[in-house]
Formats: sequence, C-alpha cells, structure tokens
Amino acid sequence: MAAIISATAFSNNEVAYIAWEIDGPVIPGCLGFNIVREFLNAAGDVIEAKPLAAYVAFKGQHNPDGLAQNTTVWPVQKFNWRDLTLRKRRSALERREQKLKVRYCIRAVGHFRDGLEKVEAVPESHFDRNSKRQIQHTYEGDPIALGYLTPEFRTNVMDVPADRKPFTSTFTNGILSTQFIVRILEEDGKITPGELEDRLRQPGDFLRNYLAGETLPLIKNFFAQPGGRFHAALYELEDEQLEEFLVAHAERLDLILSDAGSGSGKDEDERPAAKKKRATSAAAKKKAATRKSKKVTLYDTRNAAARRRLQQLARKRDTAFTLQHRMFNGSGHIGHNKFIVYVDDAGVAKSVLTGSTNWTWSGVAGQSNNCIRIDDEQIAAAFLAYWQRLHKDALPIPKPLSAKATGANQSDELKSDNRSAVTGKLTGGGTFECWFSPNMPGKAQPPAKTVKRPPPPPPDLDRLFSLMRKARKAIFFLVFMPSRGGANSIVAEAVDLGIKDTSLNVVGAISDTQAMWGYEASRKTETGAKIPASSPHVFQQGGVSVVRATALTDKEIGRELGDFRLVEKLTVGRAIIHDKILVLDPLDPDNCVVAFGSHNLGYKASYSNDENLTIVRGHRALAEAYAVHVLDVYDHYRFRAVEAEVNAGKKPKKGKTSTGKEKQGWVGFLDTTDTWQQKSSHRMSRYFTG
Repeated sequence: MAAIISATAFSNNEVAYIAWEIDGPVIPGCLGFNIVREFLNAAGDVIEAKPLAAYVAFKGQHNPDGLAQNTTVWPVQKFNWRDLTLRKRRSALERREQKLKVRYCIRAVGHFRDGLEKVEAVPESHFDRNSKRQIQHTYEGDPIALGYLTPEFRTNVMDVPADRKPFTSTFTNGILSTQFIVRILEEDGKITPGELEDRLRQPGDFLRNYLAGETLPLIKNFFAQPGGRFHAALYELEDEQLEEFLVAHAERLDLILSDAGSGSGKDEDERPAAKKKRATSAAAKKKAATRKSKKVTLYDTRNAAARRRLQQLARKRDTAFTLQHRMFNGSGHIGHNKFIVYVDDAGVAKSVLTGSTNWTWSGVAGQSNNCIRIDDEQIAAAFLAYWQRLHKDALPIPKPLSAKATGANQSDELKSDNRSAVTGKLTGGGTFECWFSPNMPGKAQPPAKTVKRPPPPPPDLDRLFSLMRKARKAIFFLVFMPSRGGANSIVAEAVDLGIKDTSLNVVGAISDTQAMWGYEASRKTETGAKIPASSPHVFQQGGVSVVRATALTDKEIGRELGDFRLVEKLTVGRAIIHDKILVLDPLDPDNCVVAFGSHNLGYKASYSNDENLTIVRGHRALAEAYAVHVLDVYDHYRFRAVEAEVNAGKKPKKGKTSTGKEKQGWVGFLDTTDTWQQKSSHRMSRYFTG
C-alpha cells in the first residue's frame, strides 16, 4: 500500500515550509494531499486543527473572486507546500501570538469511492467589514468528492519562532500581488487612486502593520535599549513612523544620511531666497528668467523632507544629536547602508540592526525584505568601526544639497580599510564574517558583461563564491538588482555551479527585469532593425530553477484582477523583491551559510557603494529561517512566472464574480487524475526530508 514515509516542517517568524516523501514514484489515484495545521499546548495536546488555505481549483472549476478554500476542497498537487497563515489569519488582518507549537498532519486523497474514508469539506468564510457579516466562500463548477488514500502522517513539532540567538530575524509580508489586498481595499466599495500607497504610508494603519510583520516592532524595540548612543548610516529615509523613531531618540543619535532619489525641477527654486542675485539690467533679467525656467536634475528628492526636519534639530543649541550629510548625488556611487549600532554608557558596542529594509514606507510594507537584530558585541564593534570610517571619510557638501555632486567618491583609505573581513565565533556555536564596501581602491567601476576576461572578484564576493563552490546540496537566493543579466554576481555563480553539478539544488528569485538570468539588452541587426530587450520569466535546467518576480497584475500574465484600470493603481514600485540573501546547505549544522545585509551581491556594490554584508556559518536555526523566506518568495512568484511564460502574448479569458462583474480570478488548474505526479518534482521534498 502506498504511503507517506517522511515529512518535516520548518518556519521563520511568518510562514512555514512543509515537505514530505512517499514510498514510491506515485500513489495510484492520488489527486493531491490534504494538510492540516495542528496547534499544540505545552503538554503536547492539540488545541486547534485547521486545513491549510488553497486557492487553485480543479480543471472544470473556477474561482473568479479569488477566495480561499482549503485542502479538503482543493488538495496540494506537490510534495512541498507553504503555510502562509501560520502567523497571519486568512480571514482578517490579525496576527496570532508569537509563541506557538505547531505540527502538520498530511494525507493523500483521491476520488471518493466505496471503502475510502470520506474527506469532509471544511467550509471557508471571512468577515466582511463593510456588510458586518460573514461571507461564505464559493466557486464555480461541481464539487469533487474526495476520500483518504493514506493514513495520517505528522511532521515534527516546531516552536514558532525558534530561538535564534544572538539573532532576531524578521521578514516583511510586502508581497502585494494578491486578491486578498484587492478585497481589503474594496471593502468600502471602491479602490481610489493612490489608496494603497496612502495606507502603507500611514502609521498605525492595520494593512500597513499586517504587511510589515514584526519589522516595525523590532526597530522600535531596538531604540528601547537604555542609555548609550545610536550610530546610524541610512540610505533612504521616507517613512513618517521611522522618522519619528529617530526624532524621539535624537539626543542619543549620530546619523550619517546619504542621498536618495532624483527628479527634474527648476534650479532657481532650490536656492535660498536670501542668496538669489537680483537682476538689474534687461539682459540680466532675461538671462535670469531663462535660467529660472530651465529644468535641471534635482537630487535627494526622497530624503529631502526628513533631512530638513533633522537639520533643524541638529542646529539647536546644546543638542547632542549630530547629522552628517553623505551626498553622492548622481556620481554613480550610493550610500546604500541601512544599519544602526547601539553603544552602551560604558562605550561598548552591544548590538546592531541591519538587513535589506530601507527606511521607507515601501521598504517596510511594500516589498519583500528582511531586517535583523544581532546582539553580539564582536559584530556590533565591527559595524561601529565601519561607521567611524564612514564618518571620517566626509564628502564635500553640494550647494545646494540637491545639486549634482560631480566626482563624489569614497577615499582609497576607506576602500583599503574595507578589504579585510572582521571574523569571530558566535556564542553558542557558529562563526561570522563582517564585510564592508567599497573595497576596491581606485576610480575603476565594475567590469561590464561584455568583458571577456573580467578581473578577479572583489574580496567579499570572492569569499562568497568560494563558499558557494563548497555547497554540497543547496543554494538558495533572493536578489533585487545585482547586475545586468546576473553577470559578475552570485546569480551567475549559482547558475554556473548548478549547470555543472545537476545534483545541486539551485533555487532563486530575481526582482529587476534586467537582472534576470538570460536577459538581453535591446540591440540592432545589421540592417538597422531594432530588437527590443527581452527577459525570460523562468530559467529551468537540471536542478537550477530561477524565476523573476512577476506581479499578479502584470500584463504579461494575461490575467487581471477585475478592472485593469483599478489594478494598475496598486503599483508601489519595481523593487518587488528587495532582499539580498544567499543561503547554502541550510540543513547542514556545521557548514550551513547565510549571507545578508545591504549588499546587492554583485560587483558594483563592492566597487562603488557604501555597503555591509554579514556571513554566518554553522547557525542552522538562522539558516532555516532565511531558507524558508527564500522559498516562500520563490514559490509565490514561480506560479506567476510560469503562467506569464506560457501566456505571453495571449489574451486573458474572462470570468465573472458572484456579483456578475467580469474578473479573471483563479482558473481551474489542478488535474482530475493522478497524472500530475509524473510531472511534479521531488527535489525539494527529498532534500528537506533527508
């Protein structure tokens, strides 16, 4: 009799990843798996059990409203799955308590027949805030009666979140391309222009807090440390709540704030009124009028408002707050850090806050990001020393601050001092390496993709490449924009390793279209015809599976959420995935590796930018948490990427909602026979079940 023979589960602060294996290539008659989450008390008793949410219908069915059913109705046709509502409730914008004990019960199901235990379909509903009543979830098409084919099989029991000291890792939930977000915004009957951005900007908004996860509380609690001082280096600062954190603790704050954002404007409007020269002659007046109307590029548009407020604080007499402007303003370099070091009253660096999360409303609630607190004096001291090097490496201040900073560049002294890592052992096991950028002296920029023999990699990436070549079973990554086509970055290295060693599992997701593996820039043929730029949605070869983030509202998918004009108003920027994460062999207790920070994991970051990169080895709990985050984001976008690849150029089929409104929704996808097993990969399930 076919059966499930192993199953395991891993989690981070937000979601869980479940994998299972069977005792043969297929289970005859299997239509998928029912997965039930079981919450346990301290004694190990089940206090709540609920099947996991499912959105994809069987062929012949249709889910036009995009409402959740569960795996008693639409089973999982894979050998691994994500529990997206481990902490987040599917029916409301609420979060479960932090300390949980959880396991999963998995059973194969097929068409119900005599001799099988029937699967009782569990109804799903949600509370509609507008009508103040429970809304029963429906779908189109005839239900399929299911029966159990295998006995119950349970995973290990997890503590959520697991103890990961000295690390406290958090992950944002800013994956916006879901019907759930649309439904929340439509609760008042309409989606207005800019509504999503307005809500994500608003401190205390329940949707903002829901998408930010535990990132905002982590930052708030970091500032709650008593006495001492905070030394911060920030790239972007465009969030009211985070700005308030800085203002509230300004007397204990030393801030290096870089420039961010640019746009067009009138140069005269940016000059202080007292310093404008008054035109006296007719010719001078004409010249002044021409200059006033001339459009120029203005820099630091994103940080300008917060900078002005902080400048006013810094100018106050007897203030202990210091503000240092680090303005690159169009020079090709950026001050890309997002970290804060806490130093106690005795002058000892105690902890650091770092990660990929920019201090913007989109960073905390509109993108996929990670933010991590590290309570380790050695690591904190390394970041403090780097902060002090940045402080010493003062840049000329443009006048006005919005003007182009021609030739702005970090000093060779700073670059040379950054060429070696700070290393050490972690309390409780494992090691760390802290790398800082830029670390390539001179004015040279990173080599372009066209260079046939690029120079050796920068020291931080050289170290990462070395660790990647030692990976035995798995390489996982999330990146925003390391380089064009992934060249001279961890993307090219990972794909190359996976192609050469087909036993290696290489799984990654890329945000920027130009960074996708296989990207081709626009070019002209010999006859002068223009070939537009192209970027695949999926690269699949052997054990390598790389996707680029394609929003559910993307025109390339050919499946929109309701009125396309409304859906377009949900856009919050191109950095859907803003993480910069590399995870190697997360199940290996001695050799697992996690790399995180502000570093975009390509040559340019090391050559040109102020960056930080922390590499942790031999800390399995942290590696598992980051691996779950990578797989969560990857799986979220894989379905969309595959769909976009298949439907490229096709017109979407239209469906109707329960109210008669045309809407695409989730078209039937699940097979109604057991043939799906022949197409489903076991690579991830075999790796995670060991």
